[in-house]
Amino acid sequence: MGRLSKTTIFLLALFAGLQLLMAAGEAGEEYSMSGKPVPREFYEAGQLVNQGTALLRSNQNKEAADKLSRAVLVAPGMAEAHHDYALALAKLGQTQPALDQFKLALNLNPNLDSAWLSMGGLYQSSGNIPAALQAYKEFVTRFPRNPDASKVASLMQGLQREYSNGGVAAPGTSTDKDYFAEATSLGFVRWPASRMPIKIYIKDGSDVFGYKLSYDKILRDSFDAWSKASGGLLTFKEVTDPSSADIECSWLSDSHKLVNAAESGETRIRRNSAGIVHVTIQLLTVPTVPETPMTENRIRQITLHEIGHALGITGPTTNPNDAMFFSVTLEDRWKDLSARDAATIVRMYSQS
Repeated sequence: MGRLSKTTIFLLALFAGLQLLMAAGEAGEEYSMSGKPVPREFYEAGQLVNQGTALLRSNQNKEAADKLSRAVLVAPGMAEAHHDYALALAKLGQTQPALDQFKLALNLNPNLDSAWLSMGGLYQSSGNIPAALQAYKEFVTRFPRNPDASKVASLMQGLQREYSNGGVAAPGTSTDKDYFAEATSLGFVRWPASRMPIKIYIKDGSDVFGYKLSYDKILRDSFDAWSKASGGLLTFKEVTDPSSADIECSWLSDSHKLVNAAESGETRIRRNSAGIVHVTIQLLTVPTVPETPMTENRIRQITLHEIGHALGITGPTTNPNDAMFFSVTLEDRWKDLSARDAATIVRMYSQS
């Protein structure tokens, strides 16, 4: 059985949410954070940072940004406040302002390890892979004994490999309108026309932690989106018996059951000389990190991506607008298939 796991690379940066332990003095107006004396403005900003971090974890990103913007105004010299404000801005889709805040944090404290990771993650999710690799390299170089240094080193290797696979197209095989070369970089495979409609089984997820009934509808809508994008070349039919299904979908809450515990989904393909014969898709119902809670927007991104793999798109793209972009996006927004997604799937299924 061939395995095609989701090519999304984990943004290690996002587990760096700040939690400051603070104590206010009595008559002497002395303040402390994490057991160290600090100016009053740092103490007040720290309260705002803690409130903002809690809002980030509940996906109240606009409210978090408001709290954290006040924190950097109260204490412009607090690197951690700039870091968490940058996370909030990134989740709102404000990439450049977020990068500016990460850089401010690092100017204040070059040894803020979380900022190097977070900045690398944002560069990665916006498609600037060279800059992401440089940020991750800084982290590994500066903090070789950090418990996550080995993870980041592995991430860099995978990112470089994915970028190399997706970034070089064979002459004449890709255009600005599609990413056919990248889609088939790991081999050309698809469902035979004789298998239409492809039969889908969706396992009941009501006993899975984090599952919501709306997730099933999002999954069905994602299949429908790929069918419409193909211009009718791909059709699907839902069945109630898993033994008769071509694609089996299930929900799970334990990421360690996936080959890569840092990913939010996994697709496995079985094929023969005629093409794809069977696929299993597993979809995570819980966030990989607290600062990116699982929302319907994220379920949509994950389901579109995994279905793309199930249809034979084996290689990633380097365009963040495409459903098959190889990195998760930090911004929490609803995603539709791009024109390049549609052109690619049509090209794949109209080839002789």
